[in-house]
Amino acid sequence: MAPIDGLTLMTDCLTKEPEIPFILITGHGDVDTAVNALRDGAFDFLEKPFDPNRLLKTVEKAIQLRKVQRQHANQSQYLGDLHGLEETIIGQNEQIIRVRQQIRTFASMDTHVIVYGKTGCGKELVAKALHDCSPRSNHPFVAINCAAIPADLFESELFGHEAGAFTSANKQRIGKLEHASGGTLFLDEIESMPLAMQIKLLRVLQENQLERIGSNNTIHIDLRVVAAAKNDLQTLADFRQDLFFA
Repeated sequence: MAPIDGLTLMTDCLTKEPEIPFILITGHGDVDTAVNALRDGAFDFLEKPFDPNRLLKTVEKAIQLRKVQRQHANQSQYLGDLHGLEETIIGQNEQIIRVRQQIRTFASMDTHVIVYGKTGCGKELVAKALHDCSPRSNHPFVAINCAAIPADLFESELFGHEAGAFTSANKQRIGKLEHASGGTLFLDEIESMPLAMQIKLLRVLQENQLERIGSNNTIHIDLRVVAAAKNDLQTLADFRQDLFFA
C-alpha cells in the first residue's frame, strides 16, 4: 500500500464520495485500528484471514444500504422538484392545477411530448418544468426557436459541422442535438421547421444517431424532445405525420 495505508485510502475515498460504503480488509488488525476505521466512516472492518461467507454478507449489506441511500436521494430530489413546480407554474384555478398534474405525469415518462398553446402562454415554461421534474434533470435543457433560424443555417444549428465543411466553417461546432444528449431538446414553433429538416430529424429520432456536416463519423445520442406548436400538427399539410408519431 505504500506510500499510503488503507485508512488513508479510505479517508481520501470518503472525502470524494462520502456515501459509498467502504469495507476495510487488513492483515494488521487490532481493536484500536478497527475502532478508528469505524469512527472514520468504514461500513465494516474485516481482518485477514476472513471467512468468505462473511465478506459476501457484508458486501450484500453494503449494496442494500447504497440502494436505500439512492432511493432516498431520488425521492428527495423528486419531492423538491414537485415543490418547485408549484412556484414555477403559478395559480390555483382548475386549468393550472390540471397542467401541473400533467407535467408530473409526463415528466416521469421518457417519451417525446408536444405542448400546444398560443404565443406567450408559457409553452417553454412547461417544457422546462417537464425537464426539471424528469430523470434527465441533471443533463442539459437546450431550447431552439425553429422560426428564428434561417433555413440555410438550420442543419448546422441542429447537427453541427466539422472545420472546413463549408466556406464559413472555420472550426468544429457541436450542434444542438448533440449538445442536448442525455437531456431535453425543446423545439419551439416546430411547425416552422423546413420539410427537409423534418426528414433528417425523423431519422435522428428513429436511430438515435447523427453525423455532423462534413463528417462520416456516426455520433450516438440520447435525448428527449419536447416540441411546442400553436396549431394541431396533424392538421398541417406541410408537417410530416411520421415525425409527429416518432
